[in-house]
Amino acid sequence: MKNKHQLVWGVILFGALAVLIVYSSGLFLLAKNAGTDVYTQGFYNSGMMGGRVNSNQNSSGEKLTPDQILSDVENYLKGYGNNLQVADIFVFTDADYYVSVEEKDTGRGAMEFLVNPYTGQIYPEPGPNMMWNEKYSMMMGGSFRYNANATDTATVNRTEAVKIADDFVKSQLGEAFSVPGEGHAFYGYYTFHIKEDDKVIGMLSVNDLTGEVWYHDWHGDLEQVISEH
Repeated sequence: MKNKHQLVWGVILFGALAVLIVYSSGLFLLAKNAGTDVYTQGFYNSGMMGGRVNSNQNSSGEKLTPDQILSDVENYLKGYGNNLQVADIFVFTDADYYVSVEEKDTGRGAMEFLVNPYTGQIYPEPGPNMMWNEKYSMMMGGSFRYNANATDTATVNRTEAVKIADDFVKSQLGEAFSVPGEGHAFYGYYTFHIKEDDKVIGMLSVNDLTGEVWYHDWHGDLEQVISEH
């Protein structure tokens, strides 16, 4: 019986030691990363979303200009044929840049990206872009799904969506905020600009089947909006 108890306690102690080693290793890696000057924004740079790294990835440590971001995204889009182009670039002071992409032949929104302004890494934007996009879907792990047969099945038209979005921001953010309708219709949803006293400060999306609103709360302070098309 004594030997049996010793064996049980030995197993428990071994397991506890293993947990302690793993935990200590995690703390070491966390401390190591915290001591670097690498830009991080949420979980986008941790690899959890499988961000694609450009061949001309920036290594200077300086923040990329919007023109450089545009060039990076245009090169990235060449991998999906020649019918996609950059529509808008949202430049934020303390977060990844936002880039909307549209189809050249229809002018309709295709997909939305986030771009690390220091490394040039490109990631699918979370939220509606990944969950509601019926034609171009960038999934977890970076896999790209394209549905060539996607059609316009919207039951909420643009005018109704703008009204839903405007009511939402006024009720949640205040009467000074509005959604005038600027933005893009994607396959499955709309993404609109939010304004405060006539200045664009962010964006939200409205599902074109259900009218559900998804506020993009993962961005920082907006510096400027650059419209390419």
